[in-house]
Amino acid sequence: MSDLSVQKRRDIMQDIEDGLASGELSMGDAVKAIRTRLYDMSQTHYARFMGISDKTLRDIEKGNTDPRLSIITKLLESGGLRLCAKVIRVTVS
Repeated sequence: MSDLSVQKRRDIMQDIEDGLASGELSMGDAVKAIRTRLYDMSQTHYARFMGISDKTLRDIEKGNTDPRLSIITKLLESGGLRLCAKVIRVTVS
């Protein structure tokens, strides 16, 4: 695991959160950033650490799958992020 200062970890987490909020990062990109920037782990090691298959992690990071909510929640929470939904009302005329 990476030996980062508390402030550096906060900065990375904020970057990831901002990227998700702006749409610059996909969920897969965010998971990859958590894995590489916060933990400095290979896909195989991180998948084992998180209790999922390395194929599942690869597919999530590449955007090749629609992962179960429980898996994406677990992967984001490892980076200090919480998944939430925002409901937007669309007016049809």
